[in-house]
Amino acid sequence: MVALSLSLVACGSSTGVDFPPRRGVDAGTRIDAGRVDAAIPPCPACDDGVFCNGAEGCAPDGTCIVAPPPTCDDGDECTIDRCDPAADACSHVAEDRDLDGDGASSCAGDCDDRDANVAPGRPERCDGADQDCDARIDEGALSECLDCRPGCRRVPVPGETGWDPDGDAAGVTVDPSGELTLSTSRTETYFAWIANTAFATITRVDTRDGRQAAEYDSVLRDGSNHASPTGEECETQRRGGNCPSRTAVDLRGAVYVANRAFFAQGTVTKIAGVESDCIDRNGNGVIDTSRDLDGDGVVERTVPGEFLGQRDECLLWTVDVGGVDGVPRAIAVDAAGTVWVGLFNERRAVQLDPDDGHVIRTVDLPRTTIGGFYPYGAAADGRGQVWFVEISTATIVAIDTATGRVARMDTAPGRVAGCTGSYGIAVDADDRVWLAGFTCGAVFRFDQTSRAWSEFALPDSGVTRGIAADAGGRVYVASSHEYYRVLPGGGVEASPPISRVTILDANRGAVQRVWGTTLDPLPGRGTTGVGLDSAGMVWLVNQESATATRVDPRTGASREFPTGIAPYTYSDFTGYALRTFTAPNGYYRTILAGCAVGPTEWEHVTWDASVPAGTRLELRARTADDVVDLASATWVGPFTARPTDLVAMPGPVGTGRHLELELQLFSDGGSRAPSIEDLVVQYNCP
Repeated sequence: MVALSLSLVACGSSTGVDFPPRRGVDAGTRIDAGRVDAAIPPCPACDDGVFCNGAEGCAPDGTCIVAPPPTCDDGDECTIDRCDPAADACSHVAEDRDLDGDGASSCAGDCDDRDANVAPGRPERCDGADQDCDARIDEGALSECLDCRPGCRRVPVPGETGWDPDGDAAGVTVDPSGELTLSTSRTETYFAWIANTAFATITRVDTRDGRQAAEYDSVLRDGSNHASPTGEECETQRRGGNCPSRTAVDLRGAVYVANRAFFAQGTVTKIAGVESDCIDRNGNGVIDTSRDLDGDGVVERTVPGEFLGQRDECLLWTVDVGGVDGVPRAIAVDAAGTVWVGLFNERRAVQLDPDDGHVIRTVDLPRTTIGGFYPYGAAADGRGQVWFVEISTATIVAIDTATGRVARMDTAPGRVAGCTGSYGIAVDADDRVWLAGFTCGAVFRFDQTSRAWSEFALPDSGVTRGIAADAGGRVYVASSHEYYRVLPGGGVEASPPISRVTILDANRGAVQRVWGTTLDPLPGRGTTGVGLDSAGMVWLVNQESATATRVDPRTGASREFPTGIAPYTYSDFTGYALRTFTAPNGYYRTILAGCAVGPTEWEHVTWDASVPAGTRLELRARTADDVVDLASATWVGPFTARPTDLVAMPGPVGTGRHLELELQLFSDGGSRAPSIEDLVVQYNCP
């Protein structure tokens, strides 16, 4: 029972309260919600007529009884409860706690009575709160980036028109589901890079038609290196000229040239393979580079603008490699894009960064059974190794390209009479290493898995020089002479130069065909190099006739094209081996516009892609305020993480208004290939 607190005064007593006229109370009326649980007889003298100060009544002994004031609590937390004197009653009003005037209680729809700006129907602001009380936050107020920055944007690639593999792209296609992936012809390459030893130039031959597309100096003498003067004739017995020989082509189509420079400072030069990688050094808005301007298929010094020499903006860099008379001979590009150079006289291998040519590491090569290892040729396999061959002993050394450690060294047995050395080196689809025998008509094959050597006699080949393998299980061997013998006194006895290529089965070693014999003659003389193009044509480099010969291996049909003077290249001068066996790839480029004014904060890229084991995707990016300046901007990357943070290492990419994005797709050479549905680039305009 509720305890009561009652005031008792005598009815009408002179010591009591002097009440105003009273409102009558019938007998039996209970006082205010049971506060006085007893019948009260009429007692007008005690009733002051005010409801809100508590009920009054008379006790049986005639004294006045005064109850406590009414509490008016209706038990509803969503109302304001009070006693209304004007109405002599309790009132219960819905509470507008935040005074926003919405007329609704927190229990009836106002979702935050602590905030006067929150009420049903109020406009939503981007602040992480629910202004309109619809149980959703920031709807209609978020940026494209789903945050509260009004200048943040997200741009989809490729957009509504889909991927365009015919644009700035190579080795890629669009599959039936609309995803970008590697094409079945991702080994394609359209240029052969041939070093002209005599006067140190590089001829770029278009393998589609045999025309000379460009000719470059083999060095860029910009003051950062000690290359010999351009135009000097190559000397092998004394100092003179830069003497380029081996070339290696990377996945972007750029070429790296080993300049031997006997008795002088040897160098390596990088020349861009696509014009967008060249550098607009004079800032005239165009790339000044060698071109066949008159369309006659030959780059001529007598035609202004066809040969630019040191002014050519596709000459990217030249760096000193090794010391004076180090003689950089062997050269190859690995799957990661780094460049490996064999220093013949220093008996070392050097790994160069492809961006600027700085030395990443130097590896001392092990000694052979008869002395030092003199690297003569190089080739990269699909297992993360680069192989060097030693000319006099037919010894090969493998270096792990990731660690720089020597992985193995093996020597061919030389069972065929006179086969004690080797010349060219190649790797086939099964990562078997092939050597041309040079002093004899034979080739060697080293199987990495079984560690077994095989030696195949080629009785009709002549002296074997360059060697290459294709994806169809065939090996091609170039021959420059019928015989070539080094005499005891140091001279050479050789037959007249010939042009010949032998084709053999890579698994059985059986000869399939010989082109260049009396019955099947080939044009050209003194064939030292052999390479393959994307159409399956065989290219021969003819040192004595200053030509290159294209041979259809199916029919033997051939055609000869001019090069520079004394071409002498027998490495992977088309990039076919790198793209086919070492690191099959493709790329796709696109340019995006950012903020109309001010800097653009390029933030990140998200990808929706499938990347099976043995494949990978990489991004590179560069920025510039004007589109024409992108060509001279520096690439940043590669980025490999998803999502890609363009601000984090190896970034940031810069704040230029335009972003050029390059997506690179790689495969380990098997049937698996990565594919990408789309990507989204996010940027902010502060």
